[in-house]
Amino acid sequence: MNDLLHKLVSTAITGALIALVGYLSVTVRRRRVAREEAAAPAPVEDPTQALLRQAQQLDVSRDELAIQGRQAEALARAGEAADAWRALTRARPGRFQAERRAALVRLSELLVAEGQEQQAAQVRQEATGLS
Repeated sequence: MNDLLHKLVSTAITGALIALVGYLSVTVRRRRVAREEAAAPAPVEDPTQALLRQAQQLDVSRDELAIQGRQAEALARAGEAADAWRALTRARPGRFQAERRAALVRLSELLVAEGQEQQAAQVRQEATGLS
């Protein structure tokens, strides 16, 4: 009986020690990974991503101002949005053509609403050239 009790206690202690070593090993690994991640340089954001967010925000702002009847402000915002989309198509040739075209069409509509027909025609011509 003494031998059986000794084996049971020995097995329980061995199992507990194995579990403790495993736990400590995982904890040490997690801390090492956390230190490595903290020391790693921050990922560099593609500069066009910030410009893309800006262009999208300008589009939304332009439309909100137009809905509110603030046509002059909407026109100014439409010009800024068109410039942002132009910059994006220069930075990423072949991309954002549809968005640029849509921004130009919206700009031309606002120009017509403000009685600036000649400028609207120039903007429409630029939009047509993107097709």
